[in-house]
Amino acid sequence: MNLYEIVMKHYAPKDSQEGIHTYLATKSDEDVYEWIKKEKELKDGRVIFVSYRDEEDEGETFDLYDDDYNVVGTETFKERIVRLKGDLNDEDKELYDLYYGATLLGWKKVVDNVNNSEVKLLQELGICIEVCE
Repeated sequence: MNLYEIVMKHYAPKDSQEGIHTYLATKSDEDVYEWIKKEKELKDGRVIFVSYRDEEDEGETFDLYDDDYNVVGTETFKERIVRLKGDLNDEDKELYDLYYGATLLGWKKVVDNVNNSEVKLLQELGICIEVCE
């Protein structure tokens, strides 16, 4: 398994907040995406809310460009978010209707080949680490 850091940035009319949301032990970036999409409750009681399911259901495709801005292919919403490692890293993401705020998530791999005993030790030390089976 790999250890991923799930980061967040919350945008609101009067303030914003950013930081580490949690850590996730899983195999791949695609597994991180699928875990986030499930909107699970974290061990500390917080819940992740994203629109990934709705975005997937819309079936929109996105153009891929080369360095000269020529269209070289297309990708689905899921493929785009996995490639970018979260909507937080999507420079084309438009934020609107921020009355209640909007939260974007992203992730990065922290450590390769972490084993279950290492994850358990970190959890015992109080670090919020989720495990994707």
